Amino acid sequence: MPVQKVTREEILKRSMEIFHRQGFHQTSMSDLAKACGLLKGSFYYHFKSKDELMLAVLETVHSYYQRKVFSIAYTDTLAPKERFVQLFEKQEPLLTENLAGCLFGNLTLETISTKVEFKTTLQAFFSDFTNALTAVFVCSHHPEIAKELAVQSVMEIEGALLMMRLYDDKQLLNNCFERILSRL
Repeated sequence: MPVQKVTREEILKRSMEIFHRQGFHQTSMSDLAKACGLLKGSFYYHFKSKDELMLAVLETVHSYYQRKVFSIAYTDTLAPKERFVQLFEKQEPLLTENLAGCLFGNLTLETISTKVEFKTTLQAFFSDFTNALTAVFVCSHHPEIAKELAVQSVMEIEGALLMMRLYDDKQLLNNCFERILSRL
């Protein structure tokens, strides 16, 4: 196989797709190198370990969510329901493609007991997710209630994604969306 020149961004994108589909533990450095068109040895030039790569992937995806998804929750020109609808519509394809679910939720379940170095990054993502939903709920609820509803909603979304994957049923996520929307 001819070796291709790939950018760091391409490596992160392709690696994210593999991690999302196969999980962290089921993905080998050989899988990642092959997906990126690199020799395994060349892959280590870019990332010293699979853990380092996973952290870079998480930071990249988290940054995307901050800029393109969570930011919608803070758009004062939109009504709260419209904020939530747009927030959901922006992330729904990322969550339901191949019924893969949430990369952060999947990784939390898979690695929380074995890879403590991921914990801070995973917590940061879920804190930002909760804060974004709090910003939506606070428009129609007392701040303490808004925070409770946001925490409950994040947990409900992650549970719906888990069940969606288990039963191959996207409707479970849509039902969750409708329940959360009714709270606004």
